[in-house]
Amino acid sequence: MKTRRIGVAIQTQHLHAEDQQLYRGVRDYSQEHPGFQCILAPFAAADLRAASKSRPPYDGILAQATPELVDLARRAGVPLVDVWRDSPVTVPIDCVFPDFAMAGRMVGQHLVSRGFEHFGYVVNRNIQAQATMCDDSLIGGDALGFAAYVKARGFRCAPFIAPRVVHADAEVWRRWSTAIRKWILAQPRPLGLFVPNDMLCRHIADLAPELGLNVPHDLGLVCADNEPNHCLLSSPSLTAVDLGFRRVGYEAAALLDRRLAEGPPRSGREIIHVEPFALHPRGSTDAVVVDDPLVAAAMRFILEHTHEPIRVSDVARHVATTRRTLERRFREVMDRTIMQEIVRCRLDRLKRRLAETDTPIKALVADSGFNSPRVLYETFVREEGLSPSAYRAKRRGEKK
Repeated sequence: MKTRRIGVAIQTQHLHAEDQQLYRGVRDYSQEHPGFQCILAPFAAADLRAASKSRPPYDGILAQATPELVDLARRAGVPLVDVWRDSPVTVPIDCVFPDFAMAGRMVGQHLVSRGFEHFGYVVNRNIQAQATMCDDSLIGGDALGFAAYVKARGFRCAPFIAPRVVHADAEVWRRWSTAIRKWILAQPRPLGLFVPNDMLCRHIADLAPELGLNVPHDLGLVCADNEPNHCLLSSPSLTAVDLGFRRVGYEAAALLDRRLAEGPPRSGREIIHVEPFALHPRGSTDAVVVDDPLVAAAMRFILEHTHEPIRVSDVARHVATTRRTLERRFREVMDRTIMQEIVRCRLDRLKRRLAETDTPIKALVADSGFNSPRVLYETFVREEGLSPSAYRAKRRGEKK
């Protein structure tokens, strides 16, 4: 079997979470297909310029494509697959991207399910991936992302247009920070806010206390890079969409492999949109917004004590009403029982810990709220359709 040298031309100087996942997906494919040899090629364009036309350095290229790289690859007869939605390339080439519009809809579904009735987004319209997720009309498209989803359900959606690089210098950062404070305070509450950029979402979460806002009860936040340093290491943790860049890398490698097998000539292009991997609910949306003050107080108590073995009577006692009254009001507003909500919150918390920590499953029982490992296991399988260990493997991409 002939070994094919594949240049992987992605960002390497500052490897962000999505770049790491892209590269990991390409490596996954390479390991499954030994003749597909991946070589990190951050300067692929220079490599092509320096090589002789008869012996290009790569058989194929996976790239965050630039016009120069596309032109050089075409002249050398080297097939190229683009994995960068914001690539400035205008000629038709094969592409594999996350389904950004679907990711926006997932965020809308999540916030609507939490009971929010006021919505907004913070976006840079010059970044096509963000615009497609939030509101594709900003760039002349018609993809049904976040804004389209919430508007179709009868809600308004307020935009805040951010500068392309908010941390270009201290003055740009100061203007951005001042403007976003004023804008958030002018919005109705509670507000469900989609901020695709994790760093900006983290900054807004950090600003909330000085604005007198509680996250998530006054301000629910969702981002889209799922960068651990921004999403997990500070409180509240940030709900985020995992856009599925690992699968993007895998599918891009598979597409390039098919092109190499077909050989020239070939006409046309193929664009593959990969379904987002998951939306990870975390602390920044760990609330249910309801108008009934009694039910709202009960929900807050449940969310704050999910890790404890609380009972329905504990919830009723905390909100100073009878169990019967609370059960009736809860069912009217939430369309489920108090116990069902307690179990749902316990499972949400457990799923986050399974996906984001290496803590052994047995050790998670102690502060899960469940009475025993058996009850935890049986409840999880009944509600999720798979075991806790299988859920952990699935969420970490250990199984395709």
